[in-house]
Amino acid sequence: MDYIKELLLTDKYVPEEKAEDFLNSTIVFYSEKNYDVKELFNPNYFLLLYDLVINSESIAIYSTEKELFEDFFIGFFGAKKVNDNLFVMDEKNFYVLMEQNGIFLNMEPISNNVKNDYIVSGSIDNILKNNDSWEFYIDVESRTINAKFVSKEYRSSKNQFGLTSLENKKLFGEVLVFESVNRNDFKNFYTKFFTPLDEESEKSIDFLKEIIKEDEFIVVSSQSINENELVLFVESTLDSVKLKKYAEERRMEEGKIGTYNYYLWSKGSYPKEIYLYFQNDELIFSNITPDRMGIYLSEMPRFKNTKYFDQIKNNHQFHNITIIDLSNYISKNYYGSVDSWIVKSEYLEDDNYTLKINMR
Repeated sequence: MDYIKELLLTDKYVPEEKAEDFLNSTIVFYSEKNYDVKELFNPNYFLLLYDLVINSESIAIYSTEKELFEDFFIGFFGAKKVNDNLFVMDEKNFYVLMEQNGIFLNMEPISNNVKNDYIVSGSIDNILKNNDSWEFYIDVESRTINAKFVSKEYRSSKNQFGLTSLENKKLFGEVLVFESVNRNDFKNFYTKFFTPLDEESEKSIDFLKEIIKEDEFIVVSSQSINENELVLFVESTLDSVKLKKYAEERRMEEGKIGTYNYYLWSKGSYPKEIYLYFQNDELIFSNITPDRMGIYLSEMPRFKNTKYFDQIKNNHQFHNITIIDLSNYISKNYYGSVDSWIVKSEYLEDDNYTLKINMR
């Protein structure tokens, strides 16, 4: 936005206040294209704006700054002015009406009925590839972009879960996905995460169904952005007697880290060995070695103390949560110290399916 303002202030004298008023005015795109969530959060905002303009059947700009509109349309988007009422951009004609209440492209003037509670709001279809209609609302607060997509039509087939039982857990990784899984479906869930599986590993996963006590439980799959470290956290009590007997029969390597016991669970199910770390009500499958796992379990904050926990409303029953923590990745790879993360949560609220995204 600062770049666009500088562009408007170049070449001719334009009061900065006028430039800001124009850039803060309400713009409504009547688009012919269905956008998905990834496209709306394209970090290349020029390409996103260009795409919105070129794929809109009509556009309403509620500003009286007519000259700034021309400077913006020509200087920023490269449109050509044919006459006062016709501009051409990428071979598409835009017929422009300059009225007292705004500037209207390829449409008759209409009044502004858009609420200004958000910097961006509108309607969109098919964001979850299910041909449903959604309303969306986007604002910015404390350097965080907050977006909410709401649908009366869409419903998820995934189980619901709460977060209260996870507040004091150590959940780590740069990409975390939270779901509730049925015990009978856990094998499929596991094999999608740790592949390929050898014959012995297949048998060990079948055995897990016998020792996991809950019929439905929360699973958090996490990994580093480069996918070198994989962690599958399972919140469930287990039959420790059966597990110990199973491990002894197979002479599994064992050990202890703090309150966690562990076994070398599988030597061939992944390019790295898979360990099973467990205590009273949780299991952790991971290719992280015990010495490094000990560091994570001792140094990582509890889930409720993470910098992104406050972005998740804990009074909801969720269908899915995805967290991408970019802070450690930036620190390790670019030697910078920046709080940066993305949190996506899905839940029902007032009988509306809500997809909420927070980006910092």
